[in-house]
Amino acid sequence: MEGKGKGGLVKESRGCLAPRVPESRNSLAIVLRWRAYGESDKIATFLTEDFGKLTGIAKGAKNSRRRFPNSLEPLARVRVHFRQKPTANLAFLESCELRSSTAAFTDPTRYAYASYVVELTDQLTLEDDPVPGLYALLDEALAELERGPATSAFLRGFELQLLTRAGFEPQLDRCTRCDRVWTGDARAHLSFSHGTMTCTACRGFEESGMSVDPVLLARMAELKTLSLAACRERAHDGLARDAGQVTGRLLALHLARPLRSVRLIEQLAPGSVGRQTDSIETPDESVS
Repeated sequence: MEGKGKGGLVKESRGCLAPRVPESRNSLAIVLRWRAYGESDKIATFLTEDFGKLTGIAKGAKNSRRRFPNSLEPLARVRVHFRQKPTANLAFLESCELRSSTAAFTDPTRYAYASYVVELTDQLTLEDDPVPGLYALLDEALAELERGPATSAFLRGFELQLLTRAGFEPQLDRCTRCDRVWTGDARAHLSFSHGTMTCTACRGFEESGMSVDPVLLARMAELKTLSLAACRERAHDGLARDAGQVTGRLLALHLARPLRSVRLIEQLAPGSVGRQTDSIETPDESVS
């Protein structure tokens, strides 16, 4: 007869002990990427609401319209059902329910910007490290891109809020060394190697970097506190390029590889990508 043994193991009729089957879990999720595995399987990576970034194998996904009905495409918002052993690198994906299709992203430009926010999130997050509010931020970003085109203020707001939630929040309102708040016409210095803002007195002159207008930094600091919908409404005033250079330098410190979506955006809108950065712009838009 079968029965429970020590340690939660199930005793089989042959007298051997079999490990308990992991319980099934589920969570709202956004598909970040997938790749083919073998002839019929897929390996997909999600940002989940409850478990952080999760990668799992979907057995037979290429042929299963019942368990994975168009629900493993990047940008799709789904509810994923899975099981995961504590020692396994990959979760076993049982099924995915499509909650929001990717139809709104068939437009090439809209797809490119949606790919940018997804790819950026993917690179700034780790597996098995849930970050409060990160799923909600990406979900909000995709919803906003469904409603209308990206603006520079929207993109800067997303980048700054992503950095903050991922544990890399930049200090924009004061010198990181002497803690002096920016006043008057004082200039801030952004260090390319550390991503810190320092005043003229604290700046190490051997450090490579760029001079930044504190007025711009104050406007960028505000974007960290607003909803992405509110960020979108910020009017442009010619500061977009400088804002993109600042966030681009901050992001570059945490990117393991160049973003493919940036190259796609550059193809669709030449000149919209800041040089030597991985931050992108939209024409004639800015923070305000």
